[in-house]
Amino acid sequence: MKKLAGLLAFAVALAGAILVTQYYTAKPKPPAPPLVAPAPPAPPPPADVNTAVFLETKFVTLDLASKKASVTLSLERSPASPAPERVWVWAYFFTQETAGKYCEGGPVEVKRPFDSGSRARVTVELPVANCPAPRTPSTTFYARVNVSSESSFAARLVEQRISYDITQASPVMLRGARR
Repeated sequence: MKKLAGLLAFAVALAGAILVTQYYTAKPKPPAPPLVAPAPPAPPPPADVNTAVFLETKFVTLDLASKKASVTLSLERSPASPAPERVWVWAYFFTQETAGKYCEGGPVEVKRPFDSGSRARVTVELPVANCPAPRTPSTTFYARVNVSSESSFAARLVEQRISYDITQASPVMLRGARR
């Protein structure tokens, strides 16, 4: 009888070990996906959303006698984003001879620049004030240009963002310099 009880205990232990092994090695079933209605499609963005506009400055002139500047630039926007109705172009001018000083033009509004697609080439004229007089005939002025599709205020850089780094500025063709 002892042998039969030992054999029965061994069989129960073996069956238990097999069941425990199968339980821990079995791959769990993935949970069923929740039954949720799909979200409605997102509405298109309104036309007045600020669209990212990228620029490349092509040609800049500064006429110190008439206190005007001309900036020609290429604008590009993402074809997936809505075309802004207008953009504002702003520029400031500086020279390495007068460190920490710059002159600027007021932001100029360009209406419907992207009527012909996602790229545009525009030329704007800006009135400028308080430009330092060049000290030598070889003085080089530089320009930094900023564009905003939000507002004229957003096109202007705040004083802390004004940079005199010529590696990221465009050289300016100087006209009407006083000698």
